[in-house]
Formats: sequence, structure tokens, C-alpha cells
Amino acid sequence: MSQPVWILRWTLLGIALFVCSCSSNAPGNRGTLLKAVDAADETATIQTLRTIVSAQTQAKVIRGSYADFPGLVDGGFLDARFSNSTPTLKGYRFSMSASAGEFSVNADPIDPASGRHFYLDSNDETIHVNPTAGASRSDPTL
Repeated sequence: MSQPVWILRWTLLGIALFVCSCSSNAPGNRGTLLKAVDAADETATIQTLRTIVSAQTQAKVIRGSYADFPGLVDGGFLDARFSNSTPTLKGYRFSMSASAGEFSVNADPIDPASGRHFYLDSNDETIHVNPTAGASRSDPTL
């Protein structure tokens, strides 16, 4: 009966050490698990930007003009997650500027240490990225 308790203690110790090593917040040493989550959030954000471009394209064709987030939701081009003028999804805050003839979107990480900043606009629909500050059209493309 003492052997299963011994195995359980070593297993728990191993799990605790793994969690500590994955969640280390030492400067310049983000844990492996956190890096994986950040990468997944970035991937989801990039896909969300592509979805926004698609919604804007549909809005322009059907309504004759681009729209802000609430307008895209009201028109049925985006779902209710985008009802706010600055929706937050997967650790990123999205902001948009839209007029009848053009739009631009920024996606910025809520925690600046957890990801890159993204930008796209109606001129070329190319995603631009900045690793440290809000992205703009002058930043490198993805």
C-alpha cells in the first residue's frame, strides 16, 4: 500500500515541476506552454483579420460601403462577438476605422508581452506586422 502513495507523490512532484517550468515569467524566458498559447492566439487573430476582410468585401458589394464592427454585425456579415466597437478575441483587441470607401483594422495584444501587432486596410488587404508597437501600413507584411 505504501508503493502507490510513493508513486503518486513523485507523479505530483513531476507535474508541479513541469507546470513551474512552463509558466516561468522570468524576463526573456516565457514558458513553453505560454509561447504555444500565444502562437495559437496569433493564428486565430490572423484568421479573424481575414474574416473581417471577407465581411467588408461583402458589405461593400451589397451595401455600397464599408462599415464598422457594429455595422457589419447589423448587416449579418459578422457574428455577435463583434458587436462592440473594439471587440476582444483570443487575447487581442481589434479596432477599426471605416468610411464608405475605405477601412483599416488593427489587432493588438491585450498583454503587450504576449504577441505581435497586426494591421490591414482596404488598399491591398495585406496583413502588416510589428513585434513591439501598433502596426501600420509602413510595417513589413506577414
